[in-house]
Amino acid sequence: MSQQQILVIEDDAALRTEIIEFLVRRRHRPTGCGTLAEATAALEIMIPDAVLSDINLPDGDGVNFCMHNAPRFPATMWLLMSGNDDLVRLGGQLKGIGGAKPTFAIVEKPVPLRLLDRFIAGIGSARFPRQARRWMEPCLTPSSRTCSCRTETA
Repeated sequence: MSQQQILVIEDDAALRTEIIEFLVRRRHRPTGCGTLAEATAALEIMIPDAVLSDINLPDGDGVNFCMHNAPRFPATMWLLMSGNDDLVRLGGQLKGIGGAKPTFAIVEKPVPLRLLDRFIAGIGSARFPRQARRWMEPCLTPSSRTCSCRTETA
């Protein structure tokens, strides 16, 4: 598995640290940010392979951040996370926005580390749009209460 440069945007410091430590153990190069302002600054000096972003952040929302920045990074995959069901539904509104959309998934927190592994495994795959559902399928079963996933592709 090759090293991937991954931007993690999460205002909960403990969760951000847990995700970053997991990514480092998997030999990736994560950059952690607690706000969208920090993430915007990070995007000035990096080209991420993936962005893992909370939806509800102190200075804005991850959905608008994704839609605003995705055109600059067309090969980047986006995973939007929320602990609030209403915010997960808000993220689902990406489907209704006209024009090109980034490759993204929306998942309810807490995000299982197994799901992050599958998401990261799809980075750089030319077939990712077709594979997006496949790596999310374990989370789409009615018995799953740990995450509620939806996908959309460009």
